Amino acid sequence: LPYDFLFAIRRSCWVCFATDEDDMEAGWVQPCMCKGTTKWVHQYCLQRWIDEKQKGNSTAKVACPQCNMEYIILFPKVGPVVYILEKCDKIANMICPFLAGSVIVGSLWWTAVTYGAITVMQKARHRDKVSVSSDLDLIFMLSCLCKLTMALSTQDMKSEDPGLRIWLNCQLKT
Repeated sequence: LPYDFLFAIRRSCWVCFATDEDDMEAGWVQPCMCKGTTKWVHQYCLQRWIDEKQKGNSTAKVACPQCNMEYIILFPKVGPVVYILEKCDKIANMICPFLAGSVIVGSLWWTAVTYGAITVMQKARHRDKVSVSSDLDLIFMLSCLCKLTMALSTQDMKSEDPGLRIWLNCQLKT
């Protein structure tokens, strides 16, 4: 009898090592050019094995471990709802880092403005507080309050402070 005929009678999955007798209803496939015992594999086992190799990256190339033939993976067409959800997911993945950075920078800026406003209000008299806050342009006032906070917080820094030393070294290099 020919070699392929002997193994076609008794198939063995190279992933789970099950045979025809172990699971009569399993779907069998020949995904590559392998011969002999590595020729057959369960459809489910192959899909699971490919998923493990791709590690969540559906565009990653996967090849047979024995003959090194690259598998051609075809995905079924998705419906319009899934397509829209995938597009929204890609857009969210692009926007979220910028949004998170903006929230952090905005929070730091607003904290600095608040600290500057509290400092000005504590140092000024009551009637000066009202006239200063009503006379100044809002954008100018917010930027000045933020700069006041930076000036007050860097005023007490010592030159031996390691963070300031690193910052000064970077400034001198540029």
